[in-house]
Amino acid sequence: MEDQNPLANNTRDTECTRIPITEDEVEDHHQYFDGRQIHRVPQVMRFKKHNEEDLYAPKIVSIGPYYHGLPELGMAEELKHKVLTDFVSCSGKDREFFYCQIFKVIDQIRNCYVGVSRDAYDDGELAEIMLLDASFAIYLMKVFVSDKEKYDHFCQHLGMALLTFAFQDMLLLENQIPLCVIKLLTKLIYGKREEGHMLICDFISNATFGVSRLKIIPGEDRRQPLHLLDATHRIFVKELDNTGEELVEELDNAGEERVEELDNTGEELVEDSVNAEKRPVSKCLWWPWRKQNQNEFENYNRQFRSVTDLKAKGIHFKPSSYCLKNIKFKSYKFYGQLELPVWLFTINSKPYFTQMIAYEASPESNADSIIICYVNFLKSLIIKPEDVKELREKKILFSTLDSDEQIVKLIKQIDNYGLEDDWIFYDVKKGIEKHCSSKAKTWFAELINTHFRSPWTLIALFAATFLLCLTFLQTYYTMNLPK
Repeated sequence: MEDQNPLANNTRDTECTRIPITEDEVEDHHQYFDGRQIHRVPQVMRFKKHNEEDLYAPKIVSIGPYYHGLPELGMAEELKHKVLTDFVSCSGKDREFFYCQIFKVIDQIRNCYVGVSRDAYDDGELAEIMLLDASFAIYLMKVFVSDKEKYDHFCQHLGMALLTFAFQDMLLLENQIPLCVIKLLTKLIYGKREEGHMLICDFISNATFGVSRLKIIPGEDRRQPLHLLDATHRIFVKELDNTGEELVEELDNAGEERVEELDNTGEELVEDSVNAEKRPVSKCLWWPWRKQNQNEFENYNRQFRSVTDLKAKGIHFKPSSYCLKNIKFKSYKFYGQLELPVWLFTINSKPYFTQMIAYEASPESNADSIIICYVNFLKSLIIKPEDVKELREKKILFSTLDSDEQIVKLIKQIDNYGLEDDWIFYDVKKGIEKHCSSKAKTWFAELINTHFRSPWTLIALFAATFLLCLTFLQTYYTMNLPK
């Protein structure tokens, strides 16, 4: 009876609507259902070039209504029903109970999607999709956090080769269900909210860092993530400590400083514009303007130096943290130091960046385009394998790929769709350019790079200096000794 279609009984929806929602549930749901939506990827972004694959469509499993029922995803659909049957039997409750809990908030769930009308899926069908997909999402999380039993079960039904694709499908922008639904089911099956919450944290932590270190999803105490991709995105854009907790105080202070800086800059710009109005108009508009304002072109110059070029200018590299916006530069008397975030490149890195760029570009994301800025900054830094090698040696980049050439190729393949934002790192790039423009610093860097880059060049320099001194002394005594 568990596999029976829940919509076969027409009174089922009516019975579910009679279950009242408690005040605690209303407040809890309001943290998730606050008007945000799971948007579709714009058609211009998913346009296939030269028969390239669609990076936004699932390959193995559909999660949510956007791709539900596609014939090519039929293998996973069969497994979904088996997983749900096991899910219900192990919980000690019947399927009707879980269905009705989801049906309570079916209107809010529908509002999370764009264009999913009741003509496509009525309330009962949509609730059934949520129940089926949320239980399968929990199942996949257990597979990815090294649950041996679930891992063997997946490999038995779909094969180990499809595991990577299933993982990528879980983090597609259009292949999401509200995280509230997943948390609701984990709470019901585990009985304790913490256990279900830790399963989600362990999954996101393993997907991000390769280890279980998160205790809480960043920002969860202020605004709940809408879905798994949103939760994963927060890991990369928030500064975390060693336990995975957000450094809220440090970020708030940085935010206040940024606001003050922007305010002061705004005042200066207004002042300049007022002074500009008082200046006399030149008879020749182009030439004086070009001479007086030629430095303003620097604001539009997006060309940047690669890692090897910066190294030749005396700039050293140092790892900062896992937060992708934690890029800092400091110029010293004879050298500069650029701190870059740590990143592990895998076969999933390209899908990761692709989905997060699409997420940041979607309406209502409020994500500040941090990933877009980081990708653009990375593209300017890494243009050849030598750049990757330098960052690997500095423990900034790690990789499971076979060669540095593959990393360069992967970075070039990440499409930013013309979104060339880099405003977050504007001050960093400006400081680097100022450092590289200093002749004294660059000359000293070239001296170090040419004559002190290895012990052998250093020995050769000392030997040449020693021979020069001997030649000078020989010449001196030859000319001054009495004959």
